[in-house]
Amino acid sequence: MSSDFGFWKHGVGNPEEIFDRLAEGDTSGLTSSDDVLRFREELLSRWPDMKDVLEPSEFDLEESPEDALKYALLTFSVRQLDYLPQVIELAKKHGLSGFSGVAGEPIY
Repeated sequence: MSSDFGFWKHGVGNPEEIFDRLAEGDTSGLTSSDDVLRFREELLSRWPDMKDVLEPSEFDLEESPEDALKYALLTFSVRQLDYLPQVIELAKKHGLSGFSGVAGEPIY
């Protein structure tokens, strides 16, 4: 079982709509922000093993490097859910909002 969480700076639509579009690979409604990139970098600095659950992946970024500035989508295993409070705090530190796919709730 896994749980998905998405984070971004600004997007068109409500958080659930943005999250659903991300799940389909649609980033057109998202605004690029260095805050998203800094979030990704700090996330990987603290927890290097998250590179395996983080999208866009390194492979995806080869095709669309600008997506590193738009969003971070995490697919946590049950074991990794212990990271969630710290990840949300990190997202808030960088001024990001998002959506919890498992809870069906926005993250502010």
